[in-house]
Amino acid sequence: MSKMFGKQASFRFLWFGQMFANLGDVLYIVCVIKLIHDTTGSVTYMSLVPFLNTSSLLISGFLAPLVINKYKLQSILFYTQSGKTVLLLVLCFIAPFIHLKILYLIFILICFIAFLDGWASPARNALIPNLVEDSKLVKTNSLLAISDQVVQLIAWPIGSILLFAWGGKNILWLTFSLFVVSTAFMWFIGNVANLHLQEKQSRLNALKEGWSIIWQTPRLRTISFMNILETMANGVWIAAILFVYVSEALHKGENWWGFINATFFAGMLFSGIFIYRYSNVLEKNLGKTMLWSSCSLIIITTLFGTTSIPWFALFVSFIYGFPQMARDVAETTIIQKSVNKQHLAKVYSARGTLIYGAFGISSLIMGWVTDQFGVRVSFIFAAVLFLFSYLVAQINKRSLFMVTTEEELNESLYPE
Repeated sequence: MSKMFGKQASFRFLWFGQMFANLGDVLYIVCVIKLIHDTTGSVTYMSLVPFLNTSSLLISGFLAPLVINKYKLQSILFYTQSGKTVLLLVLCFIAPFIHLKILYLIFILICFIAFLDGWASPARNALIPNLVEDSKLVKTNSLLAISDQVVQLIAWPIGSILLFAWGGKNILWLTFSLFVVSTAFMWFIGNVANLHLQEKQSRLNALKEGWSIIWQTPRLRTISFMNILETMANGVWIAAILFVYVSEALHKGENWWGFINATFFAGMLFSGIFIYRYSNVLEKNLGKTMLWSSCSLIIITTLFGTTSIPWFALFVSFIYGFPQMARDVAETTIIQKSVNKQHLAKVYSARGTLIYGAFGISSLIMGWVTDQFGVRVSFIFAAVLFLFSYLVAQINKRSLFMVTTEEELNESLYPE
């Protein structure tokens, strides 16, 4: 990795590299789904894409501590993005010759690409506190969240337009170019810190270390319980359930499915800008922000699930982004301030495994509830899960509101 640049320049390289990678990820998913549809015409085959993505992320997140122990975070980011770029190049070459008998090759590549993502995500989140000052963490996290939402808001419609104009095989080459640019940015991230552990550690201890820190830190334990409940509640927003909601609750066509997604991402974007502007206020109220965000999500989810007025549903979808974004930024900042930097990546990998597992289970449960009892019951069930999350926060608000001291950070360096 480069040694020419300081922390400020390195953060910019990380920021821009992640933006290009995220943009490429969206276009890659659009292309893959199009290729599978053109080859099979089967919804079942298409639904394997998110399933394989989540399964691979779950496995790689669990194994990530073994990689984190051995390599620097900067190296992990660079080599995982390089690996994704090489795998996408392979996909570019085989895409013109894809047919049903060799479709399994696409699914294998999907698994490998997602597997590498499972290592990159905790490395990225753990590297941020080492590149910015503690006093600027909220503003930095909100800036990154804004960037992610801008990419989501722009990439999906642009991807759809380009797909119609160029075709999936040509967009794959554009995606490959974006990955190459992202890899170059990752290369220039400076070696600002030696963030992997030097002492010898058994594989079992490495795998369980992040989990031990979460369990032994009351603040992180509370957030993790909230994560599980809220991730399961957010399963109600998957595309399949929203599609049913638009048809059965709003009595509208497929275009309204797109409208609701667009207003949701727009709400997340505007809320990110708002949080960035008032980051100093949020910085002083991280625990309270998580508490009242959970409370707000109970009300908003109930309103969305029970309305039959399309325009009101769009409005509720828009305002949903405000408590969700505030909660996400507050949680990210709390985790970054509650764990010694040397162990942060392992905590993130454990957290990621929890979230991927909870989301996978939630997708199945929410789908079953929708089939058996209707889409409105699914949203009420989600609101109940948010209520449980709020109760967890209320019961444990002392630990949620506490400020982590330097002594506690040092103690987290040696979990029992």
